[in-house]
Amino acid sequence: MQVFKLYFKLLRSISTTLLLYTVLFAGITIIQTVNRNDNVTGFMQDKISTAIVNYNEDSPLVQGLIEYLEEYCEFKDLGDIESDLQDALFFREVEYILTIPYEFGEDFSAGKDVSLEKKTVPDAIYATTVDAAINTYLNTAKNYLYTVPDITEEELATYVSNDLKAQATVQINEKTDKVVDSYYSYYVNFASYILLTGCIVGVSLIMLSFHNINIRRRNLVSPITFRSLNIQLMEGNLIFVLGYDIILIVLGYILNPIKTIDTNVLLHWLNLIVFSFCALGISYLAAMLVKSKQANEALSVILPLGLSFISGAFVPQFLLGDSVLHFSSFAPVYWFVRANDTIASLTVHNFTNIKPILSYMAIQIGFAVTFFTLSLVISKSKLQREY
Repeated sequence: MQVFKLYFKLLRSISTTLLLYTVLFAGITIIQTVNRNDNVTGFMQDKISTAIVNYNEDSPLVQGLIEYLEEYCEFKDLGDIESDLQDALFFREVEYILTIPYEFGEDFSAGKDVSLEKKTVPDAIYATTVDAAINTYLNTAKNYLYTVPDITEEELATYVSNDLKAQATVQINEKTDKVVDSYYSYYVNFASYILLTGCIVGVSLIMLSFHNINIRRRNLVSPITFRSLNIQLMEGNLIFVLGYDIILIVLGYILNPIKTIDTNVLLHWLNLIVFSFCALGISYLAAMLVKSKQANEALSVILPLGLSFISGAFVPQFLLGDSVLHFSSFAPVYWFVRANDTIASLTVHNFTNIKPILSYMAIQIGFAVTFFTLSLVISKSKLQREY
């Protein structure tokens, strides 16, 4: 077991770097967990600064409209002088100016084609909220005018106000824990970057040492067979990557604000373990291609960052362009993230829903087999050239 012992002796020499990556990862996760406000139990509508010029104050329908808009607007009395209103809009004292024409309520109740006048700050996003509220009120009133032609304006205002005050109670029967899912979806996606970086820093560097031509020649004349050497290296790599998986899994459970282990969490962990073999395969391939320690260190920074950015580990996949996603689909990180996102949205755990997740894992295994195969081919080619 000399090779096996040497493997972990070399691993201890880079343990400080691996520990630093893990500590930084834990720190970022803690910060993100604190900042993520997943326990939202209510919603409060932001009110928009609005100036209203009402030339139809005695209309019950108009009064009802203004009362309804108070839920969305913070009204400011700026008078009706056009220059003052324009200045207020220019200096952002208000974002919306609503003008109600003379006899608007009477004309509207009579079925005439009338409209309100508005002025907004250019490209004001929140203006759509006021527009939607006005349309809701007036469209409800039009429905009453269409179905009850003889209705009075007072009755119309009363009916519309009562309808818009009605609230619906929504009950979710499916028991879900979105805090756990959203946390693990973020955590495991980010963990892929740390796992891939750790494998390239650890496995590639150790394999690079063993594949040094001088070390190889010494091993050839040693009592240890080539087969025994490879088996011991494989055992060391498996223990390293599985140990790293366990550390990330335990760390994720400790940092999780809700200590819950359900089917979704187990699937996240399984997906992480499957991806670790891809990371191990990439590390093997990197050790075959890289010729120096400095090049390996550069690769451990560039490759994980690049794959994480284009595959959705840092930026959600739905925010990435189609061309970027198409390109990143040729990398295992893309399928790892896609599996995590699918797991996070999983509420019913049957084979039909889990089947796509298993297929994404199978694709990752396919990538791992490809990387190991290429590594063996390159290793054999190197041996033939060197000897």
